[in-house]
Amino acid sequence: MDYYSARLLYIILVDDGRPRRRNLHDESVVVFRARDFDHAFERALEFGRGGEQRYENGRGQTVRWALVEVSTVDRLGRSLDGREVASRFHDRVAQAPVPFGARFRPERSRPQQSV
Repeated sequence: MDYYSARLLYIILVDDGRPRRRNLHDESVVVFRARDFDHAFERALEFGRGGEQRYENGRGQTVRWALVEVSTVDRLGRSLDGREVASRFHDRVAQAPVPFGARFRPERSRPQQSV
């Protein structure tokens, strides 16, 4: 079996009596093994539905995480070593303009764990 990744899109809804057009969403990337693309999609749905939840927030309102869609399913192959499993483009605002020839020092990074 090969490794696959799936990007799962969740919406986070709060039952406060005011439906909104703009809602918080979470995109999660999971890695797993599957026989083929169809099996991978089935497994992605299982993982996604397993991530759905309901709980009460500090204001006594019900919060619901609902799977909206399986956005992508990608075959990664038999090995994960060095494979990219997620990427996202986004803007950041720097304190000063960044010249084209700027030098960066990634070796000074102090990475945190995301979970």
